[in-house]
Amino acid sequence: MNRYKAEQARAHREARLGKTPAEIQALDQVDALNSRIRELAHKIHAERFPEEYDHYYDSIADAQDRSRGINPMSQEHIDKVNARRQELGVAPLAENGMPVSNETWEIALREAENQLTR
Repeated sequence: MNRYKAEQARAHREARLGKTPAEIQALDQVDALNSRIRELAHKIHAERFPEEYDHYYDSIADAQDRSRGINPMSQEHIDKVNARRQELGVAPLAENGMPVSNETWEIALREAENQLTR
């Protein structure tokens, strides 16, 4: 178990210490809902903002270009993506093709919360 998972398990145990079975069940339900929201938000984010995952498919040369601040995508693709992002009201990608903020994630998270908590 890595350090993050161990810390998560510790926090999970501590949050339930001294609680009644009903309170533990309520906490478990909240945790399950939050997990479903995060999973749906990730799916929505990947579908609506696929350009933020382009770097996953970079070759070694492309990754080196990005690290130097150069976007390896074609100018046509960059212009198309930035125009679509502007229509959606989010900031364009940085010069290296990476997002400059997490506003797109926040949009996806709000949409997921709306879908699952109606």
